[in-house]
Amino acid sequence: MYIACDIGGTKFRVAKSEDCVDFDKPVIEETPDNPREGIEMVIETIRNVSEGKKIDAIVIGIAGVLNQQHSFLIKSPHLPDWEQIDLKKRFEAALNTKVYIENDTDIVGLGEAVSGAGRGFEICLYITISTGIGGVKITNGIFEKNKFGFEPGFQIINNETGENFEDLCSGTAVEEKFGMHPKDVAQTDSWNLIEKNISVGLHNSIIHWSPDVLVIGGSMSKDLDARRMHDNISALMKIHPELPEIRIAELGSIGGIHGGFAFLKQKFDL
Repeated sequence: MYIACDIGGTKFRVAKSEDCVDFDKPVIEETPDNPREGIEMVIETIRNVSEGKKIDAIVIGIAGVLNQQHSFLIKSPHLPDWEQIDLKKRFEAALNTKVYIENDTDIVGLGEAVSGAGRGFEICLYITISTGIGGVKITNGIFEKNKFGFEPGFQIINNETGENFEDLCSGTAVEEKFGMHPKDVAQTDSWNLIEKNISVGLHNSIIHWSPDVLVIGGSMSKDLDARRMHDNISALMKIHPELPEIRIAELGSIGGIHGGFAFLKQKFDL
C-alpha cells in the first residue's frame, strides 16, 4: 500500500493506493497552524486511511521551500510555524516506512502533467495561482533538477516598488487590496488589471522555461479564461515565434494526490 499526502496552507489531503494508479476517495481536513498539532493530525489521518495495513512508502507534498535533503521546510509563507522541523524524521519514526517530502506545487504540477491538462506534452510548465503563487517545470513526467525548488511567484514584476508576482496577483494580495474574495473581484472591472498582471508573470515564466504547454491551476484559475490569457501574453511576447498551449488545470483540489502517486510510481517502477 502507498500513501499520498498533500499539505497546503489551508487544507491537507490523504489517500491510499495499491498500485499508484487507482486510489480511494481522499480524506480532506483543515491544516492546523500549530505544527505539533498538525503533524499529529496528519499522522493519525494516515493511520486511519491505511487501516493498520503495511505502508510501503509515503509521499508528502507541502507548501514551501525545502532544504536540499528534502527533510524540512526552510521557508513557508503560508505555514511559517512549520519551518525548520525535521518532518521526514518525524513521519518516518511515527509511521515506520520510507517518507518522501516534496514541494506541494511540484507534486500538483506532476499530477497535471501526467494525468491532467498537461498530459501528452513533453515539456509542461505548471503555475498555481491561489493563496500564493508557485510553479514547476516537468519534462517527460520528471521534475527538472533544481537546488531549492522553483519559485516563479517571487519574480519581480514592478521594479520601482519591488512588488513580485505573488504581491500583485495571489489570492491573498487580491483580497487585501480589494477587501473581498477574489471570486467576487472577478465579477468587477478590477479583474482586468489582475489578469494583465497575471499575464506578465506567465509571460516571464514562458520566457524562462520555454514549455510545450502552460497549465494554470489554483483557486484563482477558475476565473481565468485560457483564450484571454493567450491573447494577453501574445501581446507581450517579443521573442518566441509562438506561444505554448495554454490550459486551465483539470484535477481540481486533488491534483496533489494524482501527482503523489505518479511520483511513487516512478520511484518504485510500478
